[in-house]
Amino acid sequence: MKITKAEKSDKKALLHFYKAQHYSASFLGHDQCYFVKKNNTIIAAVMVSKIAEQFRHYFLHALVVDEKFQHQGIASLLLNHANKRHQPLICFANNSLETLYTHNDFEKLSVLEYETVIPQHLLLRFIGYKNKQSQLQVFISTFDNVKTE
Repeated sequence: MKITKAEKSDKKALLHFYKAQHYSASFLGHDQCYFVKKNNTIIAAVMVSKIAEQFRHYFLHALVVDEKFQHQGIASLLLNHANKRHQPLICFANNSLETLYTHNDFEKLSVLEYETVIPQHLLLRFIGYKNKQSQLQVFISTFDNVKTE
C-alpha cells in the first residue's frame, strides 16, 4: 500500500475522513499528515505534529484506520513510516493498543517516567486528555533509542 504525504489541498478530504470515522482530529501546529487511499478514497491516516519549534519531540496523533480495513497491518505501516521520519515520537493511546505500539518500536512509559521524559507542553496535554480517558497511556518511539531532551 502506498503512503502519501498530505499536501495543503488534501486537508479538507482528511478532515472529512476523520469526521466519517467519528474521530475529532485537528491540526495542532507544524503538522505532517500521512494517509493511505484505496479506490481513490482515504482509508487510513496519521498526523505528526511538532507543537513547539524549540522542542525536538514530535507528537503522533490521529492514527485512524477505517473499520473495514483494520487488522491488515495498515496502522503498522503508518507508524513505521512516521517513525522513520520524525524522532523522537510521543503518542497517547488507549491501553488496549499497547501491543500495536510495542510491536512497532514504541515503549509504554511508566507514570514515574512522565515528568522526566515528556516535554512539559505534551505532559499538560496528556493530563487534560487523561482526565477524560482513564485508560490513556504514553508511548515513546524507541526507533533511535532517544529518550530525553
